[in-house]
Amino acid sequence: MNRKITAAVAAWTIASSGLLMGDTITPVEDVMTSGFFTGANLVRGYDADDRNVQRVSTPGAFGVAGAETIYVSFDAADFAGFTAPVASAGLTLQSVSGGFGADADAANPFTVSAHGVTADPLTTITDDDAPAGLVSWVDFYNDNILAAAPGASTVVDSFGAVTFDVTSLVNDWLTGANSVFAVALTGDNHTAGGDYLHGFLNNSENPGSTFLTVNQADPVPEPGAWLIVLASCFTLAAWITRPLRPTHHHNFL
Repeated sequence: MNRKITAAVAAWTIASSGLLMGDTITPVEDVMTSGFFTGANLVRGYDADDRNVQRVSTPGAFGVAGAETIYVSFDAADFAGFTAPVASAGLTLQSVSGGFGADADAANPFTVSAHGVTADPLTTITDDDAPAGLVSWVDFYNDNILAAAPGASTVVDSFGAVTFDVTSLVNDWLTGANSVFAVALTGDNHTAGGDYLHGFLNNSENPGSTFLTVNQADPVPEPGAWLIVLASCFTLAAWITRPLRPTHHHNFL
């Protein structure tokens, strides 16, 4: 009996794995701001900038006001097929060297967090690409970045793929609680000390390096679908618990 129950559970797990659907969404733009930037070009990372790596820093790193921040923007139309609440949403970027010897590593981990914003950084921050912008990059950093949701912070301690849990933010987009489809990546939640200028690949120059994966829980299956699931359970249970053929042993000595 225990073997039958185990088999049924295994069959249910296999059958129900299709109840979650996933979709990958590509950002329309990713840029960064920094207190180290001078001149009119204060929002960098557009295609024309040929910037391979962008950075996130701790606030006030090396005595510079504000913090280096990455903004990742999405097209609201790409979320039309989802309904709130989604089961999960993860924003993945590729961690690389920032190029200034202030990277995170195993001995010096850096907490990076994903935040919602209250305005579109691409059009609101004054820059040569947005001369009609309303605020400076540092004012936007101070006033337009929301607190990160619990779980939206990730400890970066090596190079490679890094994923941030943005489920709460995506659900806010879907319900209309937040109408700005953009994510800010900051070092604001880092509390362990130290100055960091950690790098992440710029998706504009490295297509596919940054993406959002959204998993939407399917609606409850129709009765016919449940019958198929149950039939799968009992079929697998019967197969696993079927009598074994006698084994004949031959002595070749």
